[in-house]
Amino acid sequence: MHSKQIWGHLFIILLNTFFLSVADAEEPLEYYSSENILKFADHLMQQRDYLRAAGEYQRYLFYQPKEKEEIKYRIALCYRFGGKTEKAIDSFREYLRDFPTSKYASNAHYQIGVSHFLMQRFEESAKYLNTSIPNITDVRFKTESQQLIGLSYLRQRQWHTAEEIFNKLQQSEILSVREKAKTYSQYAIQGTKLPTRSPFLAGFLSTIVPGAGRLYTGRVGDAFNSLILVGLTGWQTYDGFNRDGITSAKGWTIGTLGAIFYVGNIYGSVISARIYNREITEEFLSGISIELVY
Repeated sequence: MHSKQIWGHLFIILLNTFFLSVADAEEPLEYYSSENILKFADHLMQQRDYLRAAGEYQRYLFYQPKEKEEIKYRIALCYRFGGKTEKAIDSFREYLRDFPTSKYASNAHYQIGVSHFLMQRFEESAKYLNTSIPNITDVRFKTESQQLIGLSYLRQRQWHTAEEIFNKLQQSEILSVREKAKTYSQYAIQGTKLPTRSPFLAGFLSTIVPGAGRLYTGRVGDAFNSLILVGLTGWQTYDGFNRDGITSAKGWTIGTLGAIFYVGNIYGSVISARIYNREITEEFLSGISIELVY
């Protein structure tokens, strides 16, 4: 009796296995179905594997062309997050041409501005968003776009213009924007107070005393070299003309060389002031923490 029970159990197990295999055969997993392709693309995007996700979305679009609106938007986002910024701009522009009134249109406009900004094309970012603001219907993205315009002016060292924009944004209904605008406004004010050196004054000082302009910009070594070179060539020129008269070959040769050093000393001082100002500004801007909405 015990043996019969064992064989009965085995028979039931085999029977169940048979029916399960038949069921699986009747409903095989469709790994390449459009639905599973979409799921895989979404998974890749969540895993931040953006460029592979863009490829899968393109494949899904081949099977489901009617879903162009949302999928094309996701593809553009994938290029944007995947570092293909130029391609993202083109994709967003194409998307806006095809679906100008889409629910994603406001973000698409904003993302184009962000893309220009990330490529350090600050003037283009501000110009594009200023033109696009009337077409941005979403309040949040309209406000974020205005903030990005302010940041673009900040990066272009247009301190007063940036400050005006951020002061207005401090009245925004969006709390996060108000808080960030207050911080950015302070940056703009600090920008107007950065220590600078006048290129004109640097050149003028070096005209009077060779090397003085470079000393004014903090380049002590260059100032000393300029003073020595111009001083030595000037003395040798005087010595040549004093000894041999107006026809002195030494006087004309070294005098010409000395004149080149003298003019170079003035020009170098002007450039030195500009470099000083640029370095001070870049150091200041590099310390600004910028938060962009994605």
